[in-house]
Amino acid sequence: MVQNDGNGRSPLRLILLFLIVIVVPLAVGLFMAPRLVPKPQIGVIRLNYEISNATAFEFREQLLFARSDPAIEAVVIVINSPGGTASDSEDLYMDVLAARQDLPVVSTVDFLAASGAYYIAAATDAIYAKPGSAIGSIGVISSLPDAPFLEEEVLTTGPYKSFGGTRDGFVRRAETLKFAFLQAVANGRADRLNADLDLLSRAEIFDGVRALELGLIDGLVSTSEAFDKAGELAGIRNYEIVELYPLTFGDNGPLGFTNYQVPVIDQEKLWAAPVDLPPGLYYRYIELPANQ
Repeated sequence: MVQNDGNGRSPLRLILLFLIVIVVPLAVGLFMAPRLVPKPQIGVIRLNYEISNATAFEFREQLLFARSDPAIEAVVIVINSPGGTASDSEDLYMDVLAARQDLPVVSTVDFLAASGAYYIAAATDAIYAKPGSAIGSIGVISSLPDAPFLEEEVLTTGPYKSFGGTRDGFVRRAETLKFAFLQAVANGRADRLNADLDLLSRAEIFDGVRALELGLIDGLVSTSEAFDKAGELAGIRNYEIVELYPLTFGDNGPLGFTNYQVPVIDQEKLWAAPVDLPPGLYYRYIELPANQ
């Protein structure tokens, strides 16, 4: 027999009322909250290629998407690249600097961040790598133009119109770009940089351990830990990782949204010397044969 409290209300009815009015709505709210309020997102850009006009376009579009989507609160650039053209590397460096005005941008190196790829990383808030990652090659590479010659059937208004300048002028231009690269590294790393620019201008490749000693990176961590670091900068903890390529290009991209898979890294291709490069200046690492 259930007794009442003198006002016609039994303890059981009070318990049921408490469950209906307080506990059930609370449980429903906890269940529905993750579905009604989506998790903050960290976007991934995978720099798994040589930097050229076409690949720079893909990178830039993904960065613009991240800046325009309020759900994305940080970006992580996962780098496996030997670098590429000087102009495109510089362009992406400035794009990353601009993106940092809107959200944190962190880079993490898997196998290789050389030359122009490291140039881009220098613009990010923090750079992480693995102990065996290859990092550096801070410099410029190109082939010299042909020596000027006269051709009777060709009229030019200046002696170097057909050649772009003297060979020594071309060398000076490469030196100018080299110092711009070094200054970008000095600015990006600031007081974290422990190496002098003379050492870096040798364009050596360093492993992750040595790169950390020189201040070229901020730590030796896994890729998943790099995402946590980006989350800390963004002030978020319970986040979702999203691939920016399919979100940016959807079914119109060369890979398509529904068919997208994270690219498999071909290390041999990353290290292979390029073929048929058009004339120009490159922030790119090229491993020459031992006999050269």
